Amino acid sequence: MKHLFTNIIFFLLASCLALSAQTQGGKSSIIDAYEQKNSSVAISTNALYDAFLIPNLGLEVKVHDNWTIAANGMWAWWTFETRHVYWRIYGGDLAVRRYFGKQSKKNRSMTGHHTGLYGQVLSYDFQLGNFGRMSPKLSYAAGVEYGFSFPVANSLNIDCTVGIGYLGGYFDDYVKMDDHNVWRATVKQMWFGPTKASISLVWLLGSK
Repeated sequence: MKHLFTNIIFFLLASCLALSAQTQGGKSSIIDAYEQKNSSVAISTNALYDAFLIPNLGLEVKVHDNWTIAANGMWAWWTFETRHVYWRIYGGDLAVRRYFGKQSKKNRSMTGHHTGLYGQVLSYDFQLGNFGRMSPKLSYAAGVEYGFSFPVANSLNIDCTVGIGYLGGYFDDYVKMDDHNVWRATVKQMWFGPTKASISLVWLLGSK
């Protein structure tokens, strides 16, 4: 799972760099092709979570010049008893971002390169077949992020963001035996590396 998540991070980072390269240069810029929208609020959904049937919603608010505060929440509770497939996850994150580069200087808010600091909390329980893993308490993470947001319509951006930081907490390993979940071990979680990934649809609202 960690290898898969790391590969997703590298893919997103490469995508961010490739997209930012396409926006360099005057009149051919992707950003120049759309209406300049100086929005103060945006709502978003992370398509990576959506792909795993995890409903989520984000809110980003401009607080000063190129500075924003972004909050995201997710919640899912699915079970397929006949196949012993079950997953539950809920949590969220909060980030402080600063947009930079010549794209951010144009009259279109929350567009271009951005970096920031973020914190996360989440609880989860995943079971595939007879093996499962769950967090008995909230897990937590904090780190630094980099992303690039580019427009695809007058009020719609796509934002690719990756984050690297520390993930801590505990998780329980268990197995399913005779229709009961049997605990095997509680493991302390200490992970430093990719902890955040998103490909988000961002709707720009309002103006300022």
